[in-house]
Amino acid sequence: MTAASDRLLTVADLAVTYRTRHGDVRAVRDVSLHVDSGETVAVVGESGSGKSTTAAAVVRLLAPAARIERGTIDLLGRDVASASQRELQAVRGLLVGLVPQDPTVSLNPVKRIGEQVAEVLRIHGLADRRVAAVEAVEALRRAGLSDPEIRARQYPHELSGGMRQRVLIAIALVAKPRLLVADEPTSALDVTVQRQILDHLDELTSQTSTGVLLITHDLGVAADRADRIVVMSRGRVVETGTPDEVLGAPREAYTKALLAAAPSLRGARRTPVASAPAADAPAALEVRGLVKDFPLPRSGGGGTLRAVDDVSFRVARGRTLALVGESGSGKSTTARLALRLAEPTAGQVLVGGDDVSHTRGSALRALRRQMQVVYQNPYSSLDPRWTVERIVAEPLRAFGVGDRRERAARAAELAELVALPASVLRRRPAELSGGQRQRVAIARALSVRPDLVVLDEPVSALDVSVQAQILDLLGELQRELGVTYLFISHDLAVVRQVAHEVVVLQHGRVVESGDVEHVFASPQHAYTAELLAAIPGTHRPLAGTAAGPARGGER
Repeated sequence: MTAASDRLLTVADLAVTYRTRHGDVRAVRDVSLHVDSGETVAVVGESGSGKSTTAAAVVRLLAPAARIERGTIDLLGRDVASASQRELQAVRGLLVGLVPQDPTVSLNPVKRIGEQVAEVLRIHGLADRRVAAVEAVEALRRAGLSDPEIRARQYPHELSGGMRQRVLIAIALVAKPRLLVADEPTSALDVTVQRQILDHLDELTSQTSTGVLLITHDLGVAADRADRIVVMSRGRVVETGTPDEVLGAPREAYTKALLAAAPSLRGARRTPVASAPAADAPAALEVRGLVKDFPLPRSGGGGTLRAVDDVSFRVARGRTLALVGESGSGKSTTARLALRLAEPTAGQVLVGGDDVSHTRGSALRALRRQMQVVYQNPYSSLDPRWTVERIVAEPLRAFGVGDRRERAARAAELAELVALPASVLRRRPAELSGGQRQRVAIARALSVRPDLVVLDEPVSALDVSVQAQILDLLGELQRELGVTYLFISHDLAVVRQVAHEVVVLQHGRVVESGDVEHVFASPQHAYTAELLAAIPGTHRPLAGTAAGPARGGER
């Protein structure tokens, strides 16, 4: 039994409501949980489940429209729920640290990194300006940043996403708080960087017996990192227990559905179905010896950066080839070259056997009909001013296909094809969920009946259950329409579920390629093995078979 002195956080019967134009929305309902010293508690669930609102309530950083209706939040004997702003200032940073989800918007763009870390110490009177600057560098070092003295003098835009996330960890831990609230701290990062960040976070918190409240939609991360898991759905706690109990033998249908949707925790691979192309049939897409150089600024010494270096592969009709690798590996640049959205420095791009490497004018415009793209972020890839009908029909209008009536009918047909209700056609993107928006993006890409669709991280911004629905939809569309996919991803667990072949890129070069099952079962390159080892949910074996009971759940 946990001693009272080891209990860091106790949330009891918490209820949080948001005021909206259409009335109050209860986001959190009667939530109770606790975190002990040195313990990591993961709160999991889909978007809208209330997990991030619960985390924001713990540090009293709720949106202005939100209010705590009832319940207590006991942090080391202090009731945070009823604390004044002055009392909260003495709590935040000193007793509880926060690692927010998005480092791009969480750091001050006009302040140097070192100043932002040192600010915590100065606010709480733990150090003067000179000592705080020294401590800030040491905090950056502990957070795993190379050359911390240099990083302290840089601005956020000069660091990579992984580096910025380490800065947020340094800020959260510099005052040695007893509790750390980490809200999706690695969801925007590559799996290898994610693993490094979480490993380092584990090491830092274990050294000080800091408790961690980890908010995540990734059950693989929860399986690897948590001592206990709390599952939330529609603002309520539906299940709680150890990873073995919750993921190894889930009791609730909702937990089983989440587990069935998590690609890293699924059992056997769902082999994508595709008809075998004729031996002499030209590939839907083939690239040969692609090279792309970018000039570097003269202020930095000039020269060129080779982003893509002698890349070759072919995608047979009706099949899916995945390009995988970390950020900076060249996969998105390769996709842009294949789509003819950028000019190659060298090499060839062939579509249906025709060399289109230097196609211009009307021929290039005609080529656009054969190749369409679905981007990573459905929030930014759809025009917020347009209705769904206009968004889906826009490629038809751009290519002069049909009249207004025929385009509207085609939009309705496509909405049904991607399993969207007809009522969605009259709405705008802001009125849709993330999964619905991505379905709209897929419908738009299919409107002109392309032969090839390039999918650039199409599910990385989605919850696992919505992710599974989109991947299932892509598979069904491929079977029904015979469409070819070039699938860009850093998540090998997702790739294993959807692709026939895989090409692994590192520093712009192909380091391994082949049949997905063969590459995953027997990787020949150390980098591929590293990517596979970084897949969340593979580090801590669960009692029983996680995927076994999960497959019986409802999706």
